[in-house]
Amino acid sequence: MPHGPAAVIRFSSLGDVLLAAHVPSFLRLADPERRVLFVTKERFAAALRGHPDIDRFYMLEDGSADPAAPAPLGVRGGLGDLMAHLKREGIAEVIDLHQNWRSSRVVGALPRAKRSLPAKHAIRRRLMVHARWLGPQAIPPILQTYRQLIGISADVPVRPWLRAALTDSEMARARERAGQHDFLLLGVGARWETKRWPARHFVALGAAAGRLGLRARYAVAPADHALEDELRSLLSGDPRGEIASLGLRDAAALASFSRAIVSNDSAMLHLGQALGIPTVGVFGSTVPGFGFAPGGPRDAVAEIPLPCRPCDVHGKRRCPLRHHACMERLMPDQVLDAVAALLGRRRTEATTEAPPSAGVERR
Repeated sequence: MPHGPAAVIRFSSLGDVLLAAHVPSFLRLADPERRVLFVTKERFAAALRGHPDIDRFYMLEDGSADPAAPAPLGVRGGLGDLMAHLKREGIAEVIDLHQNWRSSRVVGALPRAKRSLPAKHAIRRRLMVHARWLGPQAIPPILQTYRQLIGISADVPVRPWLRAALTDSEMARARERAGQHDFLLLGVGARWETKRWPARHFVALGAAAGRLGLRARYAVAPADHALEDELRSLLSGDPRGEIASLGLRDAAALASFSRAIVSNDSAMLHLGQALGIPTVGVFGSTVPGFGFAPGGPRDAVAEIPLPCRPCDVHGKRRCPLRHHACMERLMPDQVLDAVAALLGRRRTEATTEAPPSAGVERR
């Protein structure tokens, strides 16, 4: 007998919403006939538009809507509007993946619904930062936690829902951008500076990708002009390096044609599992033990052990010790080895190292 409708809540941020977007697919695996609603901010609903396992979006207005863009199917309004409409849905279960005051108000407006709340592990993450000597255990991958919450096996494959959500026109534009060459998509940005692998390391990795028979595409958020300018300077005269300054959906469509994604710990990192693309996560001030690293059989992480890691749960504007060694000392060779292992390819040369930059400590 099918279950009643389920409402999944995750308002922000983009990376968390991309991870939460796997939950509707898990719910459909458990019950293919179940109706699934998704509650988020309107900007993130636009990113998830066309999700094959979401029947209706409930979108909190945030002023980001593009009148010219296709609108996701659903209800848009203030929090009170969303709660009023949700009360009429006959929701049997509400899955609160955010667990803040706003999501709690939505849950409270549905008193007859079963409440499902995954462990957030906020205290354990802070212990990993501020009390490492206590030896707090690593947190399981978040998609494993979500599977457990829904009641499906931990080894059930992740459905690449985003590949199904992209439109024919988005895929056609990406196919034209992709061209005929195999390539890596490199997610060079991140909101916090301490989570960014240096751009010169990314460029060195992109140049070395030729040893695996690959080219490189550097994905940059359209608003990140400083990073784009830095990349253009580093790539000057190199016809093999192409910069893709794209919004999320166009970047995802381009990523779907790549052989692998290499990304900082940012939203771009989570495109891999949503598309079914091998992914290497580059970790510095944060660690895979926080639970947000990709954990599929074709995923890997690149990091170096340092006693100062992790230095923050989310990331910082600058390294507290002012050396950013966690990223500076992570060499392109190590990341290239991770890519080669995932793709089963051999490098044609022995080493690749980024050029030193002034003021960077080399050991």
